Amino acid sequence: MKRWALYRIFIIVTMFARYIWTIYRFTRKNRPGTNNEEFERIMITIARDYKKKALRLEGLLIKLGQFLSIRADLFPPSVLMELTELVDKVPSSKLGESRKIIEEDWGTSIEDIVDDISPRPVASASIGEVYSATLKSNGRKVAIKVQRPNIEQIIKTDFRAMRLVIAMLRRTSLNKSTDLQSLYRQMVFVIGDELNYRTELKNGLYFKKMYETNPVIYIPDYFEEHCTNRVLVMEWIEGTRITDLEFLEKHNIDRDELARNLFLNAGEQLLFGGKFHADPHPGNVLVQSDGRIVLLDFGMIGATTADDMRAIQRILQSFVTLDYDAIVDGLEDLRFLLPNANKQNIRQAIEKAVTFYLESDMENVDTKLIEKVLSDIELLVRNEPIQLPAEFAFFGRAASTILGILQILSPKINLLELAKPMVRRWLDEEGKNQNRYLQIAGSYGARLLAFPRLVNDALSEPTRWRLFEQQKFSRIANMESLKIRQWTSSLVGIVSLPVSYTGYFLAHYDLMGASLTIAIIALWNGRRIGRQIVRIADEPFK
Repeated sequence: MKRWALYRIFIIVTMFARYIWTIYRFTRKNRPGTNNEEFERIMITIARDYKKKALRLEGLLIKLGQFLSIRADLFPPSVLMELTELVDKVPSSKLGESRKIIEEDWGTSIEDIVDDISPRPVASASIGEVYSATLKSNGRKVAIKVQRPNIEQIIKTDFRAMRLVIAMLRRTSLNKSTDLQSLYRQMVFVIGDELNYRTELKNGLYFKKMYETNPVIYIPDYFEEHCTNRVLVMEWIEGTRITDLEFLEKHNIDRDELARNLFLNAGEQLLFGGKFHADPHPGNVLVQSDGRIVLLDFGMIGATTADDMRAIQRILQSFVTLDYDAIVDGLEDLRFLLPNANKQNIRQAIEKAVTFYLESDMENVDTKLIEKVLSDIELLVRNEPIQLPAEFAFFGRAASTILGILQILSPKINLLELAKPMVRRWLDEEGKNQNRYLQIAGSYGARLLAFPRLVNDALSEPTRWRLFEQQKFSRIANMESLKIRQWTSSLVGIVSLPVSYTGYFLAHYDLMGASLTIAIIALWNGRRIGRQIVRIADEPFK
């Protein structure tokens, strides 16, 4: 039953509607920033209920939970912790179902390509399952990763449900502080990539080339001739989770050295690589008996552009020179601020936090004062339209996951000393011959020119242009919301018509009359919304 499209849509939409209503009732009774403990308790209850539903329905809900677990800009830490625990604990399917998919994609019998395929999956996740086998062509043991039966159709159905959820969220206060359409697009992009194993193959080959001469990091070989959109064939790797301390002790592996190697190579990915492994949890980071680190599963990859890294460098330099306007400009360049963000409020919050840090004795500071400053900043983030772009959410997830592994391997590791040479090289990469002190002096000089720059901005960017952009942004958002409402009304109308016919066929005239009435009202409403969309599109900007 959970594979039926209408059933899944109904369960997902009603589940989120209940969550929205619960939060709405709380916010009606409590002012923002008050009764935080009760709000956190409600959010934890919602997160636990979501986990339960996700594990029952599977499909997109598990991947969505993992995606949202990196959104520290949307949820408190306790909720993120609950969602992080949402691992792919899904029952495995039968080999017969997977066999059909493999043979369809290979165009031949499994036995023509491999021997000794395992009768059941050796690993099972929400989107795919892994079988072990031996290639006939070369005798090498391989892992065959195959998509679960009907998973693509299930995910597409769940995305339709999420469009309805987004339409509901547009009517809440979350729409003011979060670009919901952008969040939806990020979700489609990230999870959609995991449905195409050719994308994972491409990512795997990218990292294989990156580490081909690295003695401490290993990426499995891929057998491209047997890889398709739904099937991925890679080298079978013998190893264990990098956090298996008993294994490390048994094979006399130096934990400090292992931690150092992991940190330095993760840093290379995050700062220099362009692409980085966005999901380096212990199940995807193995260690072999000789201490070599193996990276697996490149379905979730983050990427940063050269322009983004230069913007981050400028922000760091601006923190050194206390140029708060430049810091806010840098955040805008990195897409952290939505069009209607109050840059002055954000600037004041950053200045307040930095000033507090610089002027306080952090060892003897009043704990309540720290909590007050952090609470003010958190309230600003909640109220202002500040949103974490997906690539930086992945950046934060990857960094925090690696740091968690390092704390297990080597609790006393001095990350600052390890990071210094790497960060210094990263900061100097854009201009190796530039004097750092001249850069800082230049930043201070720029502050002396702040007033002429503001005058120039005022002349070159008139108020009416800002109003035009705001109207345009609002109109697009309104039309998108109306299109979703029109689609929903049409769907209800279309579904009600066969129900009405069933009532007529069974001589159940009350059912027939009610269904026919619903169909007429829904279809009429869809047509009315369509006219409204046309009218809005034709309205001239004021």
